[in-house]
Amino acid sequence: MIPLTQNEILDILDRVMQDITNRMARIYPCKQDSAPSGDVCTVCTTFEGGYEADLTLYMDTALLTKLAQSAMQEETFSLQDIEDFMKEYFNVICGHIVARLFQAAHISSRFRIPRFYSGLHPPDGEGSPCCVLSYVSGSNERAQLIHQLPAHETK
Repeated sequence: MIPLTQNEILDILDRVMQDITNRMARIYPCKQDSAPSGDVCTVCTTFEGGYEADLTLYMDTALLTKLAQSAMQEETFSLQDIEDFMKEYFNVICGHIVARLFQAAHISSRFRIPRFYSGLHPPDGEGSPCCVLSYVSGSNERAQLIHQLPAHETK
């Protein structure tokens, strides 16, 4: 068990998601309860060490394309470019989460290489989602970050 409350973890996840999105693409996602559209991409990873959790990000393809265009200053992309960008974007988010967990509670963690899926791919873990953060961009594109503790942590 880590020495942070669920609300403290949620705050770290939310701040990192918003900060990195703002910094990389100057897109300002607002928290709002809403599910992604039917046209989404999924990226996920598992954190290990002092902090164990699965993290899954669903993002509307339109928002992902807008992020990639802004960050890479390109107009057109292949599916491989989109996959590479989303994995790198998620890598940056996860790296900042690890850093903030260490700053907040001296928790040493690492995360696995993110896995990308075209479409909606449910979280792999056996645990139940302990929190879902939903976002909407100014153009009504959506993203959803799902934090899931491992099964042995939820019992």
